[in-house]
Amino acid sequence: MGEGKAVLAVDTERQEVKGCPVEIAHLKEFEFLRIVWDDGHQSDYPLAILRSYCPCSVCGGHGDYSRFERKDFLTPMINAVGDTSLRIAWENGHHTSDYSFTFLRSLCSCHVCRARKMLGG
Repeated sequence: MGEGKAVLAVDTERQEVKGCPVEIAHLKEFEFLRIVWDDGHQSDYPLAILRSYCPCSVCGGHGDYSRFERKDFLTPMINAVGDTSLRIAWENGHHTSDYSFTFLRSLCSCHVCRARKMLGG
């Protein structure tokens, strides 16, 4: 594990459903979360975007990251919740951000995923 990179272990033996991460890394120096999926796809999520898409009932996941200060998302604590989601505890005291793996995959904005969304797939 390199400096500035925290890797979360994922139990791939217990995963029965496709579309699950095989590696989750918090790359602190770049301020993003990297997920490598079981199909080999790699998704990079800026922490500001993840914070703005918080799916809890308070935040509503609307994607308006302008309402947060940079300090609100710099040092999150990231933990797996079973085999289905990640819980991110943000610096501003918000600790109920559970992101399902399906939701996270849908947020991927790489050129492949953007093209797939444009084509309706």
